[in-house]
Amino acid sequence: MSSAEQKNIIILEKNPEHRDYLKSIISKSGYIPFSFDKETICLDNLQSLNPHLVISGPLSLERTYRFINAVKMKNRTLPVLIISEKLEIQDFTETNGFHDVMFLKRPVKSFEINRALSHLHRNSLKGKMFQDCPVIIGNSPEMVKIKKMISELSRSKETVLIQGETGTGKDLLARAIHYRSDRRNHPFVKVNAAAFSKNIPEKEMFEYSTKTFEDTFQNEKGLFEIANSGTIFFDEIGRWHPSFQGKLLQVLDGDGIPKLCSEIKNTFDVRIIAATRSDLNARVETGEFRKDLFYRLNVISIEIPPLRNRIQDILLLAVFFNDRFCGELNRSHYNISRKIKKILRRYSWPGNVRELKKLVKASVLLWDEESMVNKLGLHSRKSESSNFLDGSKDFYTFPELPDIRKYLKDLNRISLKDIQREFTIRTEKKIMKQALEKTSWNRKKAAILLDISYKSILNKIKAYKLT
Repeated sequence: MSSAEQKNIIILEKNPEHRDYLKSIISKSGYIPFSFDKETICLDNLQSLNPHLVISGPLSLERTYRFINAVKMKNRTLPVLIISEKLEIQDFTETNGFHDVMFLKRPVKSFEINRALSHLHRNSLKGKMFQDCPVIIGNSPEMVKIKKMISELSRSKETVLIQGETGTGKDLLARAIHYRSDRRNHPFVKVNAAAFSKNIPEKEMFEYSTKTFEDTFQNEKGLFEIANSGTIFFDEIGRWHPSFQGKLLQVLDGDGIPKLCSEIKNTFDVRIIAATRSDLNARVETGEFRKDLFYRLNVISIEIPPLRNRIQDILLLAVFFNDRFCGELNRSHYNISRKIKKILRRYSWPGNVRELKKLVKASVLLWDEESMVNKLGLHSRKSESSNFLDGSKDFYTFPELPDIRKYLKDLNRISLKDIQREFTIRTEKKIMKQALEKTSWNRKKAAILLDISYKSILNKIKAYKLT
């Protein structure tokens, strides 16, 4: 019997006793268990085993998130069961729209496993409903807020304006909104707004030749007819010629919902999502973009932050792309080294997520993670923290040391240990204050700059009474 015909279940569990316990329950239920103790090996065998379910035992939160993302990247409809003590996983799966990821709190009972197996078919159907929905990576507060907005927007039809720098993932976000909504089974039509000519007549908003669209069709239909019951995504709306801005304005009502033109007999139910890397407020002020159209499109606005402003997502994205390209290129999964992770976290990423994605793909192709460092030019460039410390060296120069009296609480007792301790405290306090001022008192960024944990910086701020 082939693996495609077998009722396979994959188990990821490091503890041998727990692994045998799960295998016993699964075997008795008529499934064939395959167990692994390492995530990378488990992911390498995911495609060949073609399982009905993947079960993961306890992992750290970061590794659990990585594992779920990696499985969903390989097979969006594959149900996953997480057994853990960390209740935060439930929030993660709900926020990301993983409707077929189940959670059981450890210690788990046999009847709970059997109940999960009995719900396997139902959960598989849940996953298939959202099989085309892209995975949005990011656990920073900014991205969690955006992912929660996606869930809310899936139940509405208002126009959405997505703003963000090049490479931040505006297209991905637009698709997520569409495929999480009840329009998921209808067309998602992406149109680069800059491709429209100022000479196109108004009616061709409905009868426009699809040859200029990113997606091609067998027959030429109007734009709104093609996207009927679905979504039109106007990319780079800020580059649209002013004369054509007015043509779009005529088909939008006061709430930004497409309406019927008087010359058109057919009615179309289409949701509009627009995106721009431009500052539309500034373009409105200069007259390059119509204020009335801006208000129509800006019914609901989403600002995607640049990658440099959500540092905690950098490694999560790097690991995700690493897993993705290892799978696509049929390479064995491997873990990015701590050294490379540290460098990636400190880079400013002017090209945002797109730059990181290309960089990781190149490293997987070359099978050389050091190539990431070379491509960034960081092999000959000082890191941001090094530059920061260079600017702080005046805090601990030797000219301060001759006046040792200020480091002594008792002038009658000279103690090198006291001098060292007091000097260290004063120096650390000054450097911490400068780091906090450099990051506008963003404690997370300052912690990364100083290469200490977030908890440590909070404790030190309190201890040193920094304000």
